[in-house]
Amino acid sequence: MIIDSHIHLHPTEKVGKMVVEMIKEKHGVDYYSYGTPDDYLKDMKNAGIDKAIMVSFAPDNQLKNNNFWTVAITRPGKNRPAKYPMFIPFISVSPTMTGRKPLEELEHKLKWDMKGVKIHPVAQKFAPDDELMWPVYQWLTDHDLPITAHSGMNIDTNSTYGEPNRWLPVLEDFPELKLVLAHLGNGFWDQTVEIADKYPQVMFDTAIAISHINSPTTLDDEEAADLIRTIGPERVMFGSDYPWVDPKNDIEHIKNLPIPQKSKELILGENAKGFLNL
Repeated sequence: MIIDSHIHLHPTEKVGKMVVEMIKEKHGVDYYSYGTPDDYLKDMKNAGIDKAIMVSFAPDNQLKNNNFWTVAITRPGKNRPAKYPMFIPFISVSPTMTGRKPLEELEHKLKWDMKGVKIHPVAQKFAPDDELMWPVYQWLTDHDLPITAHSGMNIDTNSTYGEPNRWLPVLEDFPELKLVLAHLGNGFWDQTVEIADKYPQVMFDTAIAISHINSPTTLDDEEAADLIRTIGPERVMFGSDYPWVDPKNDIEHIKNLPIPQKSKELILGENAKGFLNL
């Protein structure tokens, strides 16, 4: 089984084009696709991907609508099957979101079968160690649900809230929190190793960090293999960061890394399967 643990999807081609073109114009980051569900469905079939985790987020004033769409497309209706049952929905919350408060939103979307939470502290402009988020972490711990968080450098080179070590106070207070640090810490490799050593329950995804693309924080093959060996292949999950990356190329890249075959199988799907109890 291959599981892509890090994809961003957009409800329409118009919305997707607006988002990726805006980011390209503002930050010079190219993209692979507009990122509609049907776009990814074609790409996941081409790449042999079985399931994928939706980790989209949105500005505070659009957060609830984005969450609603995320869960709505992955669950069955009264008289119809789910349109995209192969997608695993993570919703997003922030301490400054409008309307429902974070815990209210979590309880509401739990009834709609959301499977976890995604936050992007840099883009959403709040610190992961802001104690306003403590009730969210407690709720997730109580419900045994995971949280994926952007970590490391952002596309605008800002890392104010992105450094992995911002999670140390959180993990100190919530040692059972099921945390996934996206991008393997994206440039802050020493902090990644520190957290992995101190908190064995923390997982990491490969998005951008171990990729066929050439970005400033992408590890070369030897560096990637060394980091995987250091933190343990059982702690790393494949993530593409679609629609900015072609998942098939990233899968092939991971298959060609100088690590044992078993490690590749763990990274490409077995770890995510176990982590999410699939």
